[in-house]
Amino acid sequence: MTRSRLRTRARLLAVGSAAALAAALPVSALPTASADSAATGSAGLSIARVSATTDGERERLLGLGLDVLEFGPDEAEVLLGSGEDRRALAATGLDAQVVDVTDQAEQLARQRAEEDALQAAADRDAALESPLPTGRVSYRTIEEAEAEIREIAHRYPAIVKLFELPNRSLLGRPVLGLEISREVHAASGKPVFLTTGVHHAREWPTLELTLEFAWDVVQSYGTDPEITGLLDSTRLVVVPVVNPDGFDVSRDLAYEMKRKNCRMQAGQVPTAAECASTTNQALGVDLNRNYGPFWGGPGSSANVRAENHHGAHPYSEPEIQNMSALMSAHQVMVALNNHTPDARLLRAPSSPLEPVPTEEELYDGLAQQLGAALSFPAGPWPEVYYVASGVAEEHGLYVNGTLGFTPELTPGHTGLARFHPPYEYVVDQYFGTGYYAGSSLRKAFLIAWRAAADPAKHSVLTGTAPRGAELTIRKQVTVDSSPLADGAVLQSDVEVETTIRVPADGAFEWHVLPSLRQSQYSSTLIPESWTVSCTDWSGEAFRSETVTIARGQSARLDLGDCPVAGVPDIEALLESFHAEGTISDRTRANLRERLDRALASFRTGSEIRTIGFLRQFVARAENQVKGDARDLEARAELVGAADALIAALEAAEEAES
Repeated sequence: MTRSRLRTRARLLAVGSAAALAAALPVSALPTASADSAATGSAGLSIARVSATTDGERERLLGLGLDVLEFGPDEAEVLLGSGEDRRALAATGLDAQVVDVTDQAEQLARQRAEEDALQAAADRDAALESPLPTGRVSYRTIEEAEAEIREIAHRYPAIVKLFELPNRSLLGRPVLGLEISREVHAASGKPVFLTTGVHHAREWPTLELTLEFAWDVVQSYGTDPEITGLLDSTRLVVVPVVNPDGFDVSRDLAYEMKRKNCRMQAGQVPTAAECASTTNQALGVDLNRNYGPFWGGPGSSANVRAENHHGAHPYSEPEIQNMSALMSAHQVMVALNNHTPDARLLRAPSSPLEPVPTEEELYDGLAQQLGAALSFPAGPWPEVYYVASGVAEEHGLYVNGTLGFTPELTPGHTGLARFHPPYEYVVDQYFGTGYYAGSSLRKAFLIAWRAAADPAKHSVLTGTAPRGAELTIRKQVTVDSSPLADGAVLQSDVEVETTIRVPADGAFEWHVLPSLRQSQYSSTLIPESWTVSCTDWSGEAFRSETVTIARGQSARLDLGDCPVAGVPDIEALLESFHAEGTISDRTRANLRERLDRALASFRTGSEIRTIGFLRQFVARAENQVKGDARDLEARAELVGAADALIAALEAAEEAES
């Protein structure tokens, strides 16, 4: 059902803290924080019920940059966090009643303490565990989440690869992710399904749900036929915490209702104390308004204190630079960027400035399937929710061609419990049981994953090339912001580049996104092409070929004259094994020394000396790389690549003779 874009946050359910909303005061008589509320990270907070019956009144309220929790038919619920918020609301002249949240804060503190005590008991007694894959019964801290992400990779090295995104957070935290697939360490051309959590700091359930899905998948491999088949044919990428700094501030209860990241001032790196300070609660960048396409447009704010502040410029924040880099390095066919709490399944367009997507029938068809799995209304943001600019779905569609979606999860709670309700609701949302009967995120995950695997929803390149050859696909993309106040448009250049390595049989199947890209200005596809290239043995470009391909199409390439893997490729392979901990520092140094000598000899034109050093590399690898199955797999890949290069060099030497 399509509604006015400013009327769509009407409450679907009402549970939890409704009783706490009984004591209302005029906006001029806001309560002061109690010691208990301060102790729970709710110091100075109030919730105002504001009369807003017309679109004009709603637009005025949104324009203030306040934290509007919900629009009902006749009123809005607004979170007030500072004296400036209170003054701004009072200046509108809108009729407002303010709710004392002290009781709510105390109730939340008790719930957190009870859940933590239950978690400690469940760690000792499995009978107290939840049905989740880990049995979890309480929200994780950032330290617990990071430890578990690493633990999954350690426990399942054959199918899981841990990675750290290229930029640390503003406070220096790593942003961790997992790739999960059969033969996960091979640079294959499998289609990719991406799911993320915690763009917004206070939306704790999104960490829980994405991390539990990762555990579910690795535990089910080899026993669940569907998950096993998907892992055999695709690659799952999970980033449970996009915004670790903001999440830590919220979860640590320094400021429980924090939404944004820790950016206090444009271009400046903050301290942890500055981010946690009560005087800075309203500062930060809304990471889901910082993506480049349509940045700065409707539904985002230049006001640094606004909850939808878009940042100083497109991709200004390291956390969103990370997401752009991740999607550029992987061919992400489908992405679920999980949020709470409003019972919607959202897709692009999110801004009224956007065109209707050219492939809307396919895109919306998948949205409706996902919405049905969750029992949520599904569709474009303005039709089923509100307007927003610079969001993840826009980046996916206009930069990469990814079919991206936002599920708004764990709905039905009011007040301070809205964004992270009691943990039992996380369990129900995952399975679609209990309070969320018929609304299963696990089911939605699997639908999206199957869609990512479907060649009809992306493109496929097939062909032949020498065993071990590294192939690269790339294109340069330029996307525009929304028009600024002076009419100017900010452009962002994004380089999309993915590599694979040709398997032993010399035949490759590479699942890629279409080269044709959605226009930001009309319901048409821009006729762009991919450039597919390979490099020679020294790492220099050897051959390039352009390919224009649409969604659902396939194309065949003959790259048989590309060289086999060169010394730089073998070095890159060695470094990847060292980074994952398969190869020790000492072994890496010994092997790298032989490779460096081989490369130096090749560049001076001495193929014979190059072959000699490569044979020494093979002997050292066979002698020094030992251990479990993963170690032997790494050794086989290194030796195989070196042997292939030796054979190619010997053939070239013989031909010259």
